[in-house]
Amino acid sequence: MYWLSFIFNAALIVFAGTKLTQCADRFSEEFNIGKVWLGIILLGMVTSLPEAISSLSAVISLHAYDLAVGNLLGSDNFNLMLLVVMDLAYRRGAITDNIRSDRSNIVSAGSVVLLELIVIAEIIFSKFFSHSIFGCLNIGMLLIMVFFFIGMRLLYSFQADNVSEVVNRTKQDLLNQSRIKIIIGLILSAGVVIFAAMRLASSADIIAKQTGLGRTFVGSIFLACVTSLPEMVVSLSALKLGVIDMAAGNIFGSNMINIFIIAVCDLVSRGVFVLSMVSKLQILTASLGVILVCIAVIGIGVKHKRTYLGLGIDSILMSVLFLSSIWILYKLR
Repeated sequence: MYWLSFIFNAALIVFAGTKLTQCADRFSEEFNIGKVWLGIILLGMVTSLPEAISSLSAVISLHAYDLAVGNLLGSDNFNLMLLVVMDLAYRRGAITDNIRSDRSNIVSAGSVVLLELIVIAEIIFSKFFSHSIFGCLNIGMLLIMVFFFIGMRLLYSFQADNVSEVVNRTKQDLLNQSRIKIIIGLILSAGVVIFAAMRLASSADIIAKQTGLGRTFVGSIFLACVTSLPEMVVSLSALKLGVIDMAAGNIFGSNMINIFIIAVCDLVSRGVFVLSMVSKLQILTASLGVILVCIAVIGIGVKHKRTYLGLGIDSILMSVLFLSSIWILYKLR
């Protein structure tokens, strides 16, 4: 029964998340949100909504800290694997050859690495230094918030004069939809995502207990996979329209927001420091995220790479590491 509930709510998230993303794109155009930075923020927040709601629900209602953190860190890894999915769909050389190695990608990717390194350090040392220094936050969570906003400010300063490229650039749709319809679509889709994400977290927690897979594994794999599906919609839509740089920006931007949500989880956890309560296996998930980002950045920087079976060598390496991490998490669960 809990598997049926999980699958049903996952399907709701896929459907509503897709509609939510489409409405966000139309909203961006209709209301002239034309800056790249605002585009990244809008799309990043929208596509990270399932992760945010399911993780916050896991913390507040279930006190399932491993499920919440595993979902967010695992989603970051699934988001990066979307580059491999795009590579599979592209089939005309390595996908990263077509992503510009500009300052915005370097800053957003570098911010993700820095934030995940802070998470790793916090998991290792929080049991020894888990005391509040600023309200409900300890030093690790405070650093995450500070560097998140610094990263976003840098992205704005780099791209304030550029025009963003949105996923859905088809003007015919806008002619038939009023601003009110777009806003209603956003609200309704967000409501369904919130409802389904809360139920999904509850179902995932039951699965973790009933199957013996554990909250770390279920959160990092099953829950993370489902909540990353809106990012896949954006990435494949961007590939179809030829705006591959926007897909990469959305992936890195969403990953930054996911780590920021960990700090938000600390704020709502009623005095519990979330990262001090999670399994050390989360270090493996976060470390994989750091490695995958580094491989992606190197792939973006090194052009004209050789391909094997239509995949760039960077995509192959990312796939091997990702699948290996799943096997290790399963064995160590």
